[in-house]
Amino acid sequence: MRYYLTGIVVFMAFFLAGNAFSQDAFIDLQGTHFVVRYTMPDEKAAANDILRRAEQCYARVSGNIGFTRYTDFWTWEKRVKIILFPDQIAYTRFTGQSQWSRAYASRNSMLFRDRVIVTYAGQPEMSGSILPHEIAHLVLWDLLSDKALNIPVWFEEGVAQLEEEGKRQLVQEAIRPVVVTGKYIHFKVFNDLKTSELSEDSQLALFYAQSLSVVVFLIEKYGQDAFYRLSKELRNGLSFERALVKIYGGVFSSLSDLESRWVKYVTALSG
Repeated sequence: MRYYLTGIVVFMAFFLAGNAFSQDAFIDLQGTHFVVRYTMPDEKAAANDILRRAEQCYARVSGNIGFTRYTDFWTWEKRVKIILFPDQIAYTRFTGQSQWSRAYASRNSMLFRDRVIVTYAGQPEMSGSILPHEIAHLVLWDLLSDKALNIPVWFEEGVAQLEEEGKRQLVQEAIRPVVVTGKYIHFKVFNDLKTSELSEDSQLALFYAQSLSVVVFLIEKYGQDAFYRLSKELRNGLSFERALVKIYGGVFSSLSDLESRWVKYVTALSG
């Protein structure tokens, strides 16, 4: 009940302020690359833990994605803000996110005109799933630059999920029966699909699982270096299919080739 009432109070404070981001509503806890902003004094210990884990995630994720030469980029006034709402009620009502959303990252939204990760307190998946996932989104966006306008949503989500603890193995085991029965999302649709177009939980779950599986396939089958070079071509503004053919030209001549080889790869996994 305390968190429910706190959420309402915080939300009303924002509402009465015309939905402006109120600096006074939050307490700041500063680190090297992040600032955690929380609302309740008795959540300081949790905020400290989130800050510590965020710094650890940043070091690992930036290395995995190939961002190591930018290790001093998120410092001082460029530190990423982690906005920690007190509960899901305040989070969803103020941000307008869907009920299934646990967090999101943004570089310049109408609400938060800065690099931010917006989430809410009390989630057990915070350290192992939420933080690494959202940090990966921000790192990837900074690496790819604003030229990468045609990057598929699945590519982003696949890379972000790579950083979640234990996610890779679970997804690979779950996706095989879907692929074997032909119930996966075919790539002509999949490549242009956005999560906002999916209304059912089962569709979202499949989209995320397939996204991670395709990224894992590219890395495990053809190597991390080729995957880095694929990301570089996306950074230069190529469409995904053109970048794919340029980097993996001896293997893939089209998006359809990627689909057929991925299907064979997943089908061959131990059932």
